[in-house]
Amino acid sequence: MYKKYKLKNKVNVMLVPLADTKSVTVLVMYPVGSRYEPEKLAGVSHYIEHLMFKGTKKRPNTLALTREIDRLGADYNAFTSKEYTGYYIKVDKKFTKTAVDILADMLFNSKFDAKEMEREKGPIVEEIRMYKDNPLMNISNIFEDLFYSGSPLGRDIAGTEKHVLSYKRNDVLAFRDKYYQPQNMTIVVAGNVDESTEKLLEQYFGSEENKGKINKNFKEYKIGSEKLKIEKKETDQVQLMLGFPSFKHNDKRNSTVSVLNTIFGGSMSSRLFIEIRERRGLAYMVRSGSDRYRDAGYVYVRVGLEAKNINKAVKIVKNEVEKLIKKGVTTRELKDAKTHIRGGLTLSFEDSSAQASFYASQMLFAEELKTPEEKLAEIDKVTNEDIMRVAKQIFKWNKMKVAIIGQVDEEKIVF
Repeated sequence: MYKKYKLKNKVNVMLVPLADTKSVTVLVMYPVGSRYEPEKLAGVSHYIEHLMFKGTKKRPNTLALTREIDRLGADYNAFTSKEYTGYYIKVDKKFTKTAVDILADMLFNSKFDAKEMEREKGPIVEEIRMYKDNPLMNISNIFEDLFYSGSPLGRDIAGTEKHVLSYKRNDVLAFRDKYYQPQNMTIVVAGNVDESTEKLLEQYFGSEENKGKINKNFKEYKIGSEKLKIEKKETDQVQLMLGFPSFKHNDKRNSTVSVLNTIFGGSMSSRLFIEIRERRGLAYMVRSGSDRYRDAGYVYVRVGLEAKNINKAVKIVKNEVEKLIKKGVTTRELKDAKTHIRGGLTLSFEDSSAQASFYASQMLFAEELKTPEEKLAEIDKVTNEDIMRVAKQIFKWNKMKVAIIGQVDEEKIVF
């Protein structure tokens, strides 16, 4: 069973002990991401994430820092989203102290050297270009830019090349200092944890002082007015992503959405996979899913296919949506979907890093903390009537938005 508490400087901590594992994952999360940024600093959360690996007083440069982690055989990285930023190290239990020491050193003592800050703008610009050159990776950016057009939630997490190159050091440090305070920090340690883990966290994270109140406000999302966005690009395969407004992170209907999506397009036996790929041969990759934020969400379908088959695929999606609304799902589909979800969660939770992510997400967003079994109990309660009702609430054709990457003429797209 997990243990949740606060350090004396208000750092939120959760310990998740796991039996029969020799690993420990130390994950530190901050509830700040690209939607919290002023327009002129678009992408700065991602930029700060990069700079945390550029050296501290104790470990003066990138090589000194990463070599110390690499020699442990550790799994480590960082990530930025629109609503959070995270840093983690997964190690053998005997290296827990080193992992905690390194993360605390990075997050509290990174130098943010002016020359290093300028140098790092280059790799980030190349990262932005890499995503733009890869339609499979970039289609979700294009879709969210369309879906949440005009609000920070629609912006690319990394910003633009122009934004990145224009950052001023003082502005970056001010943003960092505003959000990177102990009181805004959540630490989840999962795996082979014990009383010594608590002492380590208090030693390395408990003495840093807060610098003032944190304004956790963000600009509310808005749904853009446009229905279709096409990014012209020479590709052999078109990337298509369509979606509908759905529910925010804490909405109780999300359990139903999970089951619905599993049946609709979440596996190789799902309805969309069978209809679009197996029976029609229109695509190699097809899947449905959902994304959720504090105040918004959407359900999506993604397909990679030839341009001439776009309308056919959209028509199949529409037909399958109508079936869900009118007839729901079969008893076997419902049972299999629940088993699928349970099996996937069970397998992933053999990994301490998956456990850490599961609980950290709840620490940041959930109104009530729930164990995996409690989450699965909610899944088990989903009925066919729930799926039909939620499908009707989500799949409103007049609210659908479509994003496409490829050489496609707008007038030829019909939906």
